[in-house]
Amino acid sequence: MTWDITLDFEYVVTKKAPPRLCFGTLLDREVLPTSGPAVSPFMRRQIYPPKPNLGPGTYENNRDAFYDLTHRIYSQCCYGPKSPRWKVKHEYQPPPRELPPPKPIPQNRAPFNSISKRKGLFKPTESPAPCDYLPLYKKRQMKFAYSFTGKKVLRCAVEIKCVPYNLDACGYCGCSCSAQGDYWQYENRVFLCRKHYARLFKNCLSRFQGVKLADFKSVRDCFFAHSHNSCKAALKIMKIEEIEKKLRKEAYLDLYFPQRKFCFEN
Repeated sequence: MTWDITLDFEYVVTKKAPPRLCFGTLLDREVLPTSGPAVSPFMRRQIYPPKPNLGPGTYENNRDAFYDLTHRIYSQCCYGPKSPRWKVKHEYQPPPRELPPPKPIPQNRAPFNSISKRKGLFKPTESPAPCDYLPLYKKRQMKFAYSFTGKKVLRCAVEIKCVPYNLDACGYCGCSCSAQGDYWQYENRVFLCRKHYARLFKNCLSRFQGVKLADFKSVRDCFFAHSHNSCKAALKIMKIEEIEKKLRKEAYLDLYFPQRKFCFEN
């Protein structure tokens, strides 16, 4: 059996064109309509009107901050000039009502509406309670110097001067100030021994060599704690615990028995 091969045959499959009729109508069907008869009242309240695609550089004189609110479809339908609500609201304006006059407030004839004499809860007695005493003096506390992220340091009643040898001389009599113990100084240039400083205060003298006696500070050399032996090195005589205890006791006693009692200046 022989086969006849034809080379000039072309097999072509032609597709049918789709019909124009779809969903029973030839009109264009919008999936999400924004206007027209297909828009329900609920959709009109929820859908905003189409807006032009404006760029950031454009500006319209008719648009203001409330343009989107005043040009909604719902506001035009329900509150527009043709709606009955707009006529009732804008055409009929009721007259303003006057406020009623304020009523007078009744006043009592006496405080708390009572004219009887008030009696106290407690009667005064010759022996008052402890809470009725009026303290004349406040609580006295020792003074401390505080620093950030550091411990507090006690402010001594007497300033301690650490020197290898003490040559401070009294400006009144010229004697050695450290021979009598604590003495008084002003800016480390004017010195007074304890005897003559107390005598000046007893006579109520306000100044010495042009300096107020109230500005003098009590000072003491360091020979009670360690000895220098005329050099900068020091040999401890007292322990650190004993020195702290002594300074704390002096600061406490200075609260009740101050070294000087101020008098009136002349």
